[in-house]
Amino acid sequence: MSFHYYRCDWIHPESEEPVIVYYEVDVAGDVPRLIDVFADGRRQCMSVADLALRGRDMQRLTSLVEGSFYDGIAGLADGIFFEEGQERISMTRIAADRFEVEWQAHWSPLSGGLH
Repeated sequence: MSFHYYRCDWIHPESEEPVIVYYEVDVAGDVPRLIDVFADGRRQCMSVADLALRGRDMQRLTSLVEGSFYDGIAGLADGIFFEEGQERISMTRIAADRFEVEWQAHWSPLSGGLH
């Protein structure tokens, strides 16, 4: 299966939301893996496979986002910030190896994949 990889930078007033999100996206727009990076440096790696293995009654889950990822980013130019109110967001396509470096550095099978 072919995948594309993206980095989303999200500037917003302080909250519990991530400031960077890395996405692995298949050709259908499903997101099987993602990494949330928070302002305090915490990271949370999530995968569809990990959630299914933990028995979360998500056997049919194919994506960590609702709807098509590609529909959700329609209109965002690669690397250009979009501003709305106090929030700024940009989406940049990245290389697969960059995503894998982030994933391998922070994913832990002992913790079920979540940090």
